[in-house]
Amino acid sequence: MAKPKKIGLIEIGHLDSWLSSTGFLFPSSERELDRFNKLYEDYNYKLDNTSIDPIAIINSTFHREPKVITMFEEDIDVEIESLRMVARKGKEKLPQHIIDKMRKKHDQDSSDSN
Repeated sequence: MAKPKKIGLIEIGHLDSWLSSTGFLFPSSERELDRFNKLYEDYNYKLDNTSIDPIAIINSTFHREPKVITMFEEDIDVEIESLRMVARKGKEKLPQHIIDKMRKKHDQDSSDSN
């Protein structure tokens, strides 16, 4: 079995070429592109059917549909119900954790406005 060649220190003048050949910069010559293709020839690229339009990204005309993800919906329902109780009853029979939450929110809003 052949021993792999040792690569010595990379000279500063060749650093851009090495970075371009390994994909950290865009390849700027056929040689760098050939090195890049050889280095990543067995890479499993999962986006084969996807096209990316860099001009649209640069011109800010790229549009992607946003996705709305609802998390912790049951917690939100409980929180809303607690706040409804506050609105109806004021401080009468108000649970201490709701009072603490209101004070924390008030203190946070006060410190944000300073």
